[in-house]
Amino acid sequence: MVIHTGVKNHNCDICGKAFTMTSSLKRHMDIHAGVKHHTCHVCGRAFTRKGVLKLHTDIHAGIKNHSCDVCGKAFTMTSNLERHKDIHAGVKHHTCHVCGRAFTRKGELKVHMDIHAGVKNHSCDVCGKAFTRKGHLKHHMVIHTGVKDHNCDICGKAFAMTSSLKRHMDIHAGVKHRTCHVCGRAFTRKGVLKLHMDIHAGIKNHSCDVCGKAFTQKGHLKLHILIHTGVRNHNCDVCGKAFTQQCDLKLHMVIHTGVKNHNCDICGKAFTMTGSLKRHMYIHAGVKNHTCHVCGRAFSQKGHLKLHMDIHAGIKNHTCDVCGKAFTKKENLMLHMDIHIGVRNHTCDVCGSAFTEKRSLMRHVDIHAGVKNHNCDVCGKTFSREDNLKCHMDMHAGIKNH
Repeated sequence: MVIHTGVKNHNCDICGKAFTMTSSLKRHMDIHAGVKHHTCHVCGRAFTRKGVLKLHTDIHAGIKNHSCDVCGKAFTMTSNLERHKDIHAGVKHHTCHVCGRAFTRKGELKVHMDIHAGVKNHSCDVCGKAFTRKGHLKHHMVIHTGVKDHNCDICGKAFAMTSSLKRHMDIHAGVKHRTCHVCGRAFTRKGVLKLHMDIHAGIKNHSCDVCGKAFTQKGHLKLHILIHTGVRNHNCDVCGKAFTQQCDLKLHMVIHTGVKNHNCDICGKAFTMTGSLKRHMYIHAGVKNHTCHVCGRAFSQKGHLKLHMDIHAGIKNHTCDVCGKAFTKKENLMLHMDIHIGVRNHTCDVCGSAFTEKRSLMRHVDIHAGVKNHNCDVCGKTFSREDNLKCHMDMHAGIKNH
């Protein structure tokens, strides 16, 4: 009957909690003393109170008499149900002092704090990857099994976990919840945004063992390695040209369409790709970032420097089918072919003489202008053409070619 009176005259000297009966206070003191007389015969866990042990054994027995009225989820103990209801109510009493994130349960906050502390106690026995939460490790282990039971209804791609499929579906739906605060670009996945932020930060942790070039993303390094291996699995159906990456083949295919939507505002020249126009603009700007280490000559485009280096190396891969003369550049071979077919598109405005090459016309025009830039070091005589000077020098040397 004392319980019904509500009178609690027996107080704990340690925490101040009050009790109706002496026996209740005595059992409570066992908690402070760490005394646990009641042990579970299933798992060996010990408890201070007999009633708590009884609730615990209900867990092993699978007894769940307390159900949620909202979602129907059942619990062994009333206290667990009450905490669960806080989820539906949106109540979050436990807040992280580091980032301010709030949680419904104290245990969730504790696990969250391990993230800030860098604590990862759950490791994968296969690959050694560590996780903060046991549940995350469990999900990770599915990857090693190779089982992918969750398929995308749109593209058929399979995934090991439901969460991965769900994130994948956002791609098809065009949902992009994660936005970069620097440039405003939006992404479907948090991980992709993180990789993108590394670009702004200039972080490049993935380096090529062959040439040392560094990349922000591991996938980009993997594609780069194909360049060194010489593997080109993406072929053009039109001209047969092969590429390392599919994206390069896609850009190349635009060339065959003949569409040139990118125009130069200065000279009007049109280009198939934006990158080509950008490189072209360097010519007008006089920007020459690519310098030859042999002669010091600078070029606007890397490709032009490469062709120039072939001259120093004596590489001539373009050969005339008529006379066998070889050239470093393809365009030089094309100009040379005009000689064989008799094409003379460059005409002198003074005398009407026609020439195959523009440079031949320029040399000819110097004759009309009286320009003589080629001087004999022996007698001082000047000539309009270099070949005429050479013949003259042979005379001084006593060489008779005719």
